[in-house]
This record gives sequence, structure tokens and C-alpha cells, in this order.
Amino acid sequence: MRKMIIVSLLFGLTIVLSACGGSAPMQEITSSNKAVNIVVTSDPSPAMMGDVQLLLTITDKDGNSIEGAAVNVAADHTDMSGMGMNGLATDQGGGKYSIKANFNESGNWMLTVKVAKDTLDYKEDIEFKIQ
Repeated sequence: MRKMIIVSLLFGLTIVLSACGGSAPMQEITSSNKAVNIVVTSDPSPAMMGDVQLLLTITDKDGNSIEGAAVNVAADHTDMSGMGMNGLATDQGGGKYSIKANFNESGNWMLTVKVAKDTLDYKEDIEFKIQ
């Protein structure tokens, strides 16, 4: 009786697994569908407590520089509430923008970058660590 139950379960499992497998190959998504790509670097690097120059390189989904945009950068300490700052980054040309920030605490910060130009209105949160 036990053998019959095990054989029945294995047979049922085989049917279920074969029904779940399709003939179409799995699709792997490797590219992002973001309208804007933002890369943040800092001076000094790695970023440390005190004055830090943030340089943002901003491109569209095709890798073309986004120039002449209004770029607002807000920074909030994720571990301590009430510690934050924000301001408008300066256009450096070629899709590069910079802003000076004073990080008075080390740890994890969240940068919220808003990019606005013509019909583009984009916002992205970026994790940023201060040593």
C-alpha cells in the first residue's frame, strides 16, 4: 500500500512538473528601462564627514548627456531623522552637475535626485555612504 502511494505521488509530480515547463525559453532582462541614468561620484572619494563635492553624471536611456536641466539634490541620513539638506546642483556641461554638501555624520544617507527639463520630470533615490 505504501509503495502504491509513493508511485502515485511521483507520477502526479511528474505530470505537474511537465505542465509547468513551457517550450518557450526564459527571457533574461539585463537592461534597465529607466528614462534617466544617474552616476554619483565624490571628492574626496570615498566620501567622508565634512565638506564633500558631489558630481552627478546624468544621461538618458540611450546614454546621451542631459544638459541644461534643473537638478535638485536632497540628502537625508537614513539612520537619524532630522538630519538632511537639499539644494540645486550647478550645470558643469556635458551632462555633469555638481553640488557641495556638508555631511556632519558618517553612515548611510539617501540622496534624492530630481531632474527636470522640458517634459522630463524624473526622481531617483540613491543610497550613499559617508565614512
